[in-house]
Amino acid sequence: MKMKLFAATAVLALGLAACGGETPAPETPAPEAPVAEAPAPEPAPVATASIGETPADPVAFMKTRHDNYEDLGKNFKVMLDNSKLGTPDMAAVSAAAVKVNEYAGQMGTWFPPGTGPEAGKTKAKANVWTERADFDAKLADLQTEAAKLVTATSTDAAAFKAQFGATGGKCKACHDVYREEDKDK
Repeated sequence: MKMKLFAATAVLALGLAACGGETPAPETPAPEAPVAEAPAPEPAPVATASIGETPADPVAFMKTRHDNYEDLGKNFKVMLDNSKLGTPDMAAVSAAAVKVNEYAGQMGTWFPPGTGPEAGKTKAKANVWTERADFDAKLADLQTEAAKLVTATSTDAAAFKAQFGATGGKCKACHDVYREEDKDK
């Protein structure tokens, strides 16, 4: 009897030792649960206000608008200088065109109520706000040409030079009507 009990215990012990109490590993690995991608970082805020909303600090808003136009001018200068070269620096021209297109897309929010000549020094004439439909139509034309400029800069120098003139003409169309000229020029 002792021998039978010993043998049964030994078989049971060997069986448990062989199993290890674990389930066998699957032959193919289980698919991993999908990992959600981290959200893209938020872009830097742009000083904008909705069309009908006066910014909390109109003077600061106007300064940001002015700074944006200064940067826009610098990007146009890069393209102007390159348009005069036989072989433009297409990488510089392309980067400048992208920035011009970006600014053109934002400009509609740069002229909310309360940010005109009545609020402080600005080159924007009061008719930006009183003739808003025409201003917006001219802006839409600029946005169209600026988008074409981005495409042209990815094509070749001749396409860039042709489209640069068309885009610059749309900028000038607004300046002729809605921008005060410098008194010292």
